Amino acid sequence: MGKKEVSNEILKVRNSRRVYLPFYFMIFILFGTMLYIKFSGRVVNDLALKLVIFFASLVVVITEIHRLGNSYEINDHSIVHKKGYFNIFSSRFEFGAISDSDVHQNLWHRLFSYGNVEVHLFSRDNRIDIKNINDPYGFVKFLHKKMGNFRRRNG
Repeated sequence: MGKKEVSNEILKVRNSRRVYLPFYFMIFILFGTMLYIKFSGRVVNDLALKLVIFFASLVVVITEIHRLGNSYEINDHSIVHKKGYFNIFSSRFEFGAISDSDVHQNLWHRLFSYGNVEVHLFSRDNRIDIKNINDPYGFVKFLHKKMGNFRRRNG
């Protein structure tokens, strides 16, 4: 009788913060402009400073809330997608229903090492879109490893 391989490795991922780099760069430019105005000897308007701080805080909070709205988990038997903030919708996709996967990266994604993964469920029409995650190739490699282990255990 063969020994069953049981693994407790779980990979959990969320959308990458790298997606929001243009927003963070905009905040950096705003603060840089305010510092330039201050150090060039001009007076910084208090309302403008408060608006920049408010805008920066708002952007950071909104990007983090957006990021927390989706999570993906690969466990020993399936991929689980959780979506939502207050009412959470959870979908489970068993490894037996998964046929293959694709990684999509444009130039921006490759520069900052994140991308999208499509997991196909026995046809190109049925798929799970896993968007904007760090190291999509590592995610797919882990998924294929888990799927191989699952198929060896279950024949």
